[in-house]
Amino acid sequence: MRALLVAAAIAIAVVASAFADSSRSGSAKERRYFSTRHGLGIEAPTGWTLSLHTGYPTVLVALVHPGGSRISIAVDRTAVKDAAALVEQSKPGLLAQGLTIERTSAGPHNGVLVEARTGRRNQALRQLYIVRAIPGGAEDKQAVVITLAAPGPDVAAASGPFEWVLARLQFETPIRPDAKPDAGR
Repeated sequence: MRALLVAAAIAIAVVASAFADSSRSGSAKERRYFSTRHGLGIEAPTGWTLSLHTGYPTVLVALVHPGGSRISIAVDRTAVKDAAALVEQSKPGLLAQGLTIERTSAGPHNGVLVEARTGRRNQALRQLYIVRAIPGGAEDKQAVVITLAAPGPDVAAASGPFEWVLARLQFETPIRPDAKPDAGR
């Protein structure tokens, strides 16, 4: 009888462990996004929610923090030479939105990091611009822009998660670059 109780206790511990492991991996999966169409994946930092409802066709996913900060990933084809050229192409749009570009610098993934602010809404913006070659021809390139938008006072706290996302970007060869949008995996 004692052996039966020990075996039952071990079985309960194993089952509880399996449930705990599956719940951990389930929550991790809910924080990850990968687009096979674009060959790009990200993972949301702890405390951030992943949203596929961005409202823009080129914005694949947004990571939202309860404090009002957002990290978004936008992808599109481009003909520009490199990330620096993509930044130059984007500057008029940033200025038209009332943003003041404070600094540009080299960023991870052979990208260019742009830091900007807007005074009237007290918003801070950090963007990493990346241009990468994709299969399909000599002129086929992909523009990737990862954007952190945060209330001015919160930008320091949101910068750590932004860097975390940049460090965990996953790049693969796009499987169907001209196909209809996928829902991510």
